[in-house]
Formats: sequence, structure tokens, C-alpha cells
Amino acid sequence: MESLGAYRIERLLGEGGMGKVYEAEERLSGRRVALKVLRPELARSEPARRLFENEMSILARLDHPNVVRCLACAEIDGELVMTLELLEGRTLRQLLATDDALDWQRALAIVQQIASALAAAHEHEPPIVHRDLKPENVMILADGTIKVTDFGIAKVLAALGNATTHSVGTLQYMSPEQIDAAPIDARSDLYSLGLVLYELLTGRPPFESSSPRELLNLQCTKAPPALPESVRRALPRGIERLLFELLEKSPEERPGSAADVLHAIEPFVPSEAEAQSARTPSSRRSVRKAPASTPRSSERRERTAPPRTDDVGTDPSPPPTIETAVPRDDTLLLLERAALPRELPWRRALLVVAALSALSGIATYALRAAGSTAVRGDVAVTRPGP
Repeated sequence: MESLGAYRIERLLGEGGMGKVYEAEERLSGRRVALKVLRPELARSEPARRLFENEMSILARLDHPNVVRCLACAEIDGELVMTLELLEGRTLRQLLATDDALDWQRALAIVQQIASALAAAHEHEPPIVHRDLKPENVMILADGTIKVTDFGIAKVLAALGNATTHSVGTLQYMSPEQIDAAPIDARSDLYSLGLVLYELLTGRPPFESSSPRELLNLQCTKAPPALPESVRRALPRGIERLLFELLEKSPEERPGSAADVLHAIEPFVPSEAEAQSARTPSSRRSVRKAPASTPRSSERRERTAPPRTDDVGTDPSPPPTIETAVPRDDTLLLLERAALPRELPWRRALLVVAALSALSGIATYALRAAGSTAVRGDVAVTRPGP
């Protein structure tokens, strides 16, 4: 295929259960786009055709940074075609094929953007339910932006009555109520979001089987296995609790909306400003340096450690002390000064020795002067005066 209507086909980008995706160029504008050509049986079914036109017209009005933009939808040469913005990146499935399990911070950043896309779709009037959320329908751009694709397509496929058989991979991300053909609302997408988060954290889906029948039974009846201990040790308990709430079999037991999921995630995901601050070192976050010396701190150092000039042969410069090394506030100076060994100047030491000698002489004289009485044996003798 070299052309399709107003588009020149460049190359085949991918092929799946829903149809083929081509990279193309719009002849008149030169704009590069992605063309999703849906399965031929859709064009042959009148109910599916009407539903496709309705769903795509709704999706074309959904404008959100985490949703792939639908630029147009039309029937071209007997085929139903969606014209989408062309994305450069890889799918979440391709990421998991190379990186296996992700650390919880990275997994949560991805899930937050997916939940943001779901919230915008679910709050749209009328609400848009994805119905086929899985790693294959999540694109990761070079700058880390997440784009959710294929909103509404599963609803169109369901009109053909074979939506549960076109891909075993899709069965791994279906909600129990979707498998049971029960009424579907936004909480079905939240179950699929829980399955995606589980796989991001562990590297594998919670329910696996080569048998589609057994896989459907596991989704509807089996409780999800506990997370590996290595994952649980690092994962915040609030996120673990949210994960298993998303995987509740009953929609009533899950979070009420994607907005509630975003609210639960918010405390664990850094804001854009915080992320930018982490990427760009800030002077406020750098290690504090010692403050520059001020005249007052210089005077304080001179008073606490003056040069010694009275000892011959000593270096007149002050000894290295804590005060001279780093300026400190007054309280620290007093404490450190009290802890330093005390020295007694030599002149003061001579005065103390002289004073002690004088006191000793006075005491000796007083004892001799009191010697007017002597004791000899048992008789006290009084010496006559002169």
C-alpha cells in the first residue's frame, strides 16, 4: 500500500488484533501522522461502523497530554481509518521486555500519568471508558511522557461479539465484570490499572495461564498473589494497599475513580518543582560552609588566644585552638574555653609561694610565744618571769 486517500504511506509501524498502524504523510500539509486502519470486518458491520464513528467523534474532543490525540476519523476506500498524532518512543510492553521489573518510584511515575489520562477520559461528558488498558496500549516518549492509546476501540470490537477471543494477551488485563459481560464503568479501567502496576513492580502479571479458560477463571475468582518480599520491603505501605484495592474483584471495593487513585498516589510522587530541584543542584541544598570572619569574631579570637611573649624561646603565634580554626558563637566559645587546660603565670606563682611562706613563719612564732607552760612528767611547772 503506497497511499490511502489523502495520505502517502511511509512504512508499517505495527500490526495487532485491531488492525494495522502505518506512518504516513498528509500530502497537502506535509504533516506526519500515524494511520490506524481497523480490521476489515468492522467496515462490513453496520452496527460496528456506526459505533466506531460515534466513539471516534467523542475521542476527537478529548485533549489531554497523556492521551494520544485523534486528529480525524473517516472511511477511506471502504476501510475505517483513524488519523493519530505520530509518537516517537516505545510501548510499555517493550520497556518491560528489556527492563523486567521497575523500581517502585519509576513504576509509580508511569501509573500516575496513566491514571491522569483515565481521569480525563472518565470525567469527559459523555464518559470514555478505555476497556482495553494494557502495556501494549501505553506509549513512553523519549522525555518520559506517557501516552495512552486506543480509547474506545474495545467497545467497537465488542459490537462484533468476539472481543474476548482476539488476543490472549488482552485477557490478562480484563476486569471480572468485563469477562462476565456485566455493565462496565470507569472502575473496570482501574482494575486493569492495578494489573499493570502489579506487573511493573514484579515483572510479571498476577494471573498467568496458557489456557484462556483458566486465565479467565483466575481473573474472576483468584486473589492476586502477595508481592515478593524484596518488593514489599521497598514499597510504601500506602502504595501496596492501593494496589490490592485496585485488584478487588468487586467494583464497589475498588477506588471510586481515577481521581481518587491520583489523590492516593500524590504523597509518594515528587512534584515537578521538586524533581527539577533534584536534577539541578541548588546552593541552598549544598553543604553549609563556615561563615566568613567578621570584625567581632576576629576580636573574640584575639581575646581568647593572645600571643605569648613572656616565655623565651616560644613561638609568639597563638597555638591552634578551636576558636582560631572556625568562628563560633559566644555560647560555644565559653564552653570550649572552659574545657581548655588552665595555666598559672609564673609571677603569680611566686607571690603565692611567698604568701604561704609568710603564713608558715607567723604560725611558728605564735607557737613558740605560747611556750610559757611546759609539761614534765605528771607535774606542771610554771617558769618564773624575768
